[in-house]
Amino acid sequence: MNSGPLALFIRFSLSRGTVIRAFKVAAVVTPVLTVMNHSGEIMALDFSAGFFAQMALTFCVPYVVSTYSSAMTEVARLRTAEAEASHPTA
Repeated sequence: MNSGPLALFIRFSLSRGTVIRAFKVAAVVTPVLTVMNHSGEIMALDFSAGFFAQMALTFCVPYVVSTYSSAMTEVARLRTAEAEASHPTA
């Protein structure tokens, strides 16, 4: 495969498995981060529009980190396989 690293990264970032995995990670991590960062608002039951906007942004952090990690792992795995195929050991 002669795709550049960025094209591979985008392809793997948008793959079904990566998206599902990142969503699951974010679904678990977001409530934890929300409680840690907004416990005062939660205890006061102060759920303004700003609170929900911050929660949506909080969801993005673990989603992006998981996506990046998964995609880079796949890019590295593919590059290693290509290198091994082009330089077989005896």
